[in-house]
Amino acid sequence: MALRNRPLPTDIYEGWNSFLPLDGSAYVYGTSAEERSAHPSDWEARCSNVKFVRVTERNSSEVSVDLGVAASSDGNVQLRSKEQLRRFWNDVGAESVYLDITGLSHHVWAPLLRSALTTGSNLKAVYVEPFDYRFSPTPTEGEIFDLSERIIGISPIPGFASLTETDDDDVCFVPLLGFEGTRLQYLVEQVQPPAEKIVPIIGIPGFRAEYPFYTYQGNQSALRDTKAWKNVRFAAANCPFSLFYALEDIAKEYPLDLLKVAPIGTKPHALGAVLYNLASFRPVELVYDHPIRKPTRTAGSARLLVYHLSSLSLNIRE
Repeated sequence: MALRNRPLPTDIYEGWNSFLPLDGSAYVYGTSAEERSAHPSDWEARCSNVKFVRVTERNSSEVSVDLGVAASSDGNVQLRSKEQLRRFWNDVGAESVYLDITGLSHHVWAPLLRSALTTGSNLKAVYVEPFDYRFSPTPTEGEIFDLSERIIGISPIPGFASLTETDDDDVCFVPLLGFEGTRLQYLVEQVQPPAEKIVPIIGIPGFRAEYPFYTYQGNQSALRDTKAWKNVRFAAANCPFSLFYALEDIAKEYPLDLLKVAPIGTKPHALGAVLYNLASFRPVELVYDHPIRKPTRTAGSARLLVYHLSSLSLNIRE
């Protein structure tokens, strides 16, 4: 995939100590059990005139928000309600907004992102890479790392339900691969795409040089059985824009097929898939299995990346 003349508007920082949000901006975030999702206690004090907005997941379709001041959307926000999401962003009220997706689940940050992109704000996404992933104490072919407890199952991300119907043979299935081969096997069984139209994307370069090899190793069974290894494409593991352009190229190669994209790899790849879903003029379905993550899946934090989403010319469909 050639990236010449394709914008990759990303700022890369060594970590929290080298990054501060713009004065007068809003910083929307959530935290999980992972260390990298929480900014250092003294970091927030160094951010002059920045409105911090904490988002806490309540259930699969609702969050609570803390704007720090009285506001009409303080309290709970339904992630399937365009009106409540729009009111939330109006109450955030900043021209420049950072949405930190590191500690937020896909079903939380994706609808927040979709709504934010329609407000006209200068939107940036923030992501902190893990320092390391924890290996499984009993590794198997499809589970090298100790990442997920279980899979809830396939269901739409709030705001991203697909109503498109198509014949089974007219589907191009694009799994964005991570380390968990059991998730790929599950999705192939559920989606049952034509084997010759499975086009996996692997994060190359990875967060670390060795990670692509682990991706191949973890997914080798499904890649071998479907012969999808012949169709593998690549996009930088920490770059949503690289992934976005990879999907553009695949869509051109399969112009008559419904693209079903499974964001089961890195969160930056999932971000790129969501952006493509919103921007594409043809139907693109997001297929997600909603894993329950283990709290000890990663250790430490590494680079911090800021993605200038508003710099990418997108015709977002509300």
